Amino acid sequence: MTMLIVIIVLALLFDYINGFHDAANSIATVVSTKVLTPFQAVLWAAIFNFAAYWIFEDHAVANTISKTVNKEFITLQVILAGLIAAIFWNLLTWWYGIPSSSSHTLIGGFAGAAIAHAIQDKGISISWDKIVESQTIIKTVLFIFLAPLIGMAISIFITIITIMRNIWLRILLIALTTACTAFLFDRFEESKMDEGLQKFIKLDKYQSDFAKAENALQLAPNDEKAKQELNSAEKKLSKAKEVYNQIAPQIKDYDNIGADVIAASAYSNGLLADIEVSKLKDEVRNANSYLVLEALSTDNKEKHDEFEIAKKETEKYKEPLKAFLKKEISLDSTMTAINVIYPIDPKNLDKIKPKLKNLISNNHSKRILKNLTMAELFGASFLHPCYLYWYTSMSKK
Repeated sequence: MTMLIVIIVLALLFDYINGFHDAANSIATVVSTKVLTPFQAVLWAAIFNFAAYWIFEDHAVANTISKTVNKEFITLQVILAGLIAAIFWNLLTWWYGIPSSSSHTLIGGFAGAAIAHAIQDKGISISWDKIVESQTIIKTVLFIFLAPLIGMAISIFITIITIMRNIWLRILLIALTTACTAFLFDRFEESKMDEGLQKFIKLDKYQSDFAKAENALQLAPNDEKAKQELNSAEKKLSKAKEVYNQIAPQIKDYDNIGADVIAASAYSNGLLADIEVSKLKDEVRNANSYLVLEALSTDNKEKHDEFEIAKKETEKYKEPLKAFLKKEISLDSTMTAINVIYPIDPKNLDKIKPKLKNLISNNHSKRILKNLTMAELFGASFLHPCYLYWYTSMSKK
C-alpha cells in the first residue's frame, strides 16, 4: 500500500513537471510574439487541455503508453522505476533547455524498467517481444527522428508558397497540395477505422493468441492442454474473422452510409451479440475488484494463483449474462448464477446489481450497447463531427 501511495504522488508530480516542461511546445510562440500575455497563454492552454479530455474520447497517446509493456511484466516496481526515470529526464532536459517529449520519456522509462525486471526474473535469453510491444517502441523511436524532418519539410513548403511572386503557380501548388492531403487523409481515415474494428472485435488479440498457441504446440506436440488452447484460439479467431469480413466492407463505404446504418446492420445481424456479453462480463468482474486483484497478482504468489482462477472462472459469467440480456432469466436469478460460478464480494453487490438493472430497464440495453459499440469502433471520431452529433443524439433518446 505504501508503494502504491508513493506511485500516485510521483504520478501527480510527473504531471506537474510535464506541464512546465512542455510549456515551450504549447505557449512559448504566442507569448514571444506578444499575441497573449504569459498568464493568458497558460490559462488558454489549461482550458483547452482540460476540454480535450472530454471532447476526444479516444485518448490515443495514453492508450499507447499503457500498452507499451505486456501485462505480465507490469508491476508496482516497474511503474515506480518508469516514473522516476521520466521525472529525472524531464528535469534534466528542462534544465539544459533541450526540447524533448514527455510521452516518449514515459514510454522509454516503462519499457526499460520492464526489460530489466523481465531479465532478472526470466534470464537474459528472454525475447524483448514478450516484454514490450516492439512495434510501438519502433514507431516511437522512428518518429523522434522523423518529426523534426517532417516539420522542416512542411515549413519550407509554406515559406516557398508565401514568398512566391507568381500568383497562378502559387494557386496551382496550393490546389495540388490540398488534393494530395485530402487523398492521404481519406486513406488514413479508412485504415484508422479498419484498425479500430479489428481491435474492437479483438481480431488482433485472437491472431496473437493463435500464433502463441501454435508455437506452444510445436514445442510440445503431445501436450493435451496445448492442443485445447490451440483449438480454443482457432475458434475465437474464426468467429472474429467472420464478423470482420461482414463489417469491413461497410467501413470502407462509411462516407456514403454513415455510422447509424453500420451499427443497425451489425446489430440486426447479431454480429454484436458476443461482444455485448463479453463487455458486460468485463463490467461485472471489474466491479468485483477484478482489476485490483490483477494488479496485486504480479508481486504476490497467493494473489497470482487467486487471479488465475478468477480469470478462468469469470469467463463463465457469459452464459447467465447472455440469458439475462435476452430476458430469459430475472435479475435475481442472474446474480445467483454468477455467485455460483465465482462468488461476488458482498460489498460489491451494490455496484453490480444497479448496473444490470439499469441495462435492462426501459428497454435501453440495445441502444446503450449499440452506441457503446460504435463509439469504440470509431474511436474519438474526431474525423467525423457528424458522427459525434449522431452519437450524442442517440444517447439522449
